[in-house]
Amino acid sequence: MKLIWMAPACLMLSTVAQAVEVSSSVNFTNDYRLRGISQTAGDAAVQASMDLAFDNGIYGGLWGSNVDFGDDANLELDAYAGYAGSFTEDLSWDANLFYYTFPGYDAADLDYLEVDLNLYYGGFRLEYAHSNDYINTSETGQYAAINYSHAITETVSLDLHAGYNFGDYWKDLDIGTYSDYSITVTGAVAGMDVSLGYLFNDVDSGMDVDNGPFQNDETVLLSISRSF
Repeated sequence: MKLIWMAPACLMLSTVAQAVEVSSSVNFTNDYRLRGISQTAGDAAVQASMDLAFDNGIYGGLWGSNVDFGDDANLELDAYAGYAGSFTEDLSWDANLFYYTFPGYDAADLDYLEVDLNLYYGGFRLEYAHSNDYINTSETGQYAAINYSHAITETVSLDLHAGYNFGDYWKDLDIGTYSDYSITVTGAVAGMDVSLGYLFNDVDSGMDVDNGPFQNDETVLLSISRSF
């Protein structure tokens, strides 16, 4: 309900202050992987978002997905707000704050805040994310990644990703710190964005999870999304 009230209010304010663009998307994927680890026990996910973007660089929104942690968890709902700017015509950046929540989850309280910083240059994007209270454990969780997108045609791109999960939270787990990688081809088909990717990581073979909750094995990921 809050989102339904927010959009008209922001649109009214825009006539006085800044113009605002409202957009949304729906995504279907065969597995919801967060930094290499499945959040749906290897099963399919339906995800949706709604975003507000002001022409002064401020933006915010909501994003949701089904989840499966092997207990009563079934929904993730994230709120985010940020600011985007540029240093030069070729070099830009954004900084945002994410609040991850899991409504209706009785087994544990995993809600937490994370700061996410991004730097863009050409087809490259550098990312750094930090939480002082990762999944409400009072331990730090950090993530650094480099991404590169190369246009093959006007509608098809090759996307490369390498990320590193570290911090006290990961050091205290048997899985330890680890890196995740992906190679993805993305294209536009009939008004939809379709991506097919191969995901893998350097998790020790003894820590591989290939079935049930929190799978971290290599996989092929297919996603189909539509923006409005």
